[in-house]
Amino acid sequence: MRKTRKEYTDANRIAWDEAAPRHATHNNEALFAAVVDPGYVSFKGDILHALRQVGVAGKHIIQLGCNNGCETLSLRNLGATRCVGVDASAEFLAHGRELIRLAGAEDQVELVESDVYELPAEFNGAFDMVLVTIGVLSWMPDLKVFFEVVRGLLKPGGQLVMEEMHPVLFMYEENAETGVSSVQYSYFGKHIWEETDGLDYYGHEVYDGLPNYSFMYRLDEILMAGIDAGLGLQRFTELDYDISNLCSDLEQSPTRPPLGFVMVMSCE
Repeated sequence: MRKTRKEYTDANRIAWDEAAPRHATHNNEALFAAVVDPGYVSFKGDILHALRQVGVAGKHIIQLGCNNGCETLSLRNLGATRCVGVDASAEFLAHGRELIRLAGAEDQVELVESDVYELPAEFNGAFDMVLVTIGVLSWMPDLKVFFEVVRGLLKPGGQLVMEEMHPVLFMYEENAETGVSSVQYSYFGKHIWEETDGLDYYGHEVYDGLPNYSFMYRLDEILMAGIDAGLGLQRFTELDYDISNLCSDLEQSPTRPPLGFVMVMSCE
């Protein structure tokens, strides 16, 4: 039976809290060393190019689904003057606050524990840019309201910058034994995945995890949700390289599908 939006987001928050120590095992030692460098920037490729084109310096930016905050910190290092990262997982935010402390960025970078659909009212119209990066959309049970939230955060003339997995990628499933990905799902399906084998997308450790829920959206649904919320499309680039570590073997496939996209939308 379909759950309420809040039931989905609560379940995902608990599952991500459970996954945080496993991610830390793979990431934190290197991250804690890297962020001491004031030039540390985690972005690369087309998303970094898009941020530089749009311009970050001097702006107030909020990142939705910031995970451990390394990208939010990177915005500060690119010149943003106020950087707010939002995530529902207290465990990941605890890692992020340590990153920020090590970087000496407490005055410019703030991490906020919140359901994206329940952000503080003082955030309304407070930001020049909303940043959304890899894997956020698939955790959102209501795409329409998500883009309305984005629109509500932006000042007049503000912009959404998004780097995401391409929806075509959700047609594929990776064989756990061979590592070979093949088409298993219809692009036009309305899939809601319930999974309990963990969220370790770094080491691909399978563990008996609490249930998490993800959602499949087509590209036209993503674009129209933004447009219907009052955002105008400025730039759109499809990516032929792996950005998610999901079905990453497809990057080398002679019949490679699009693996990601970078999009910029503006508040009209």
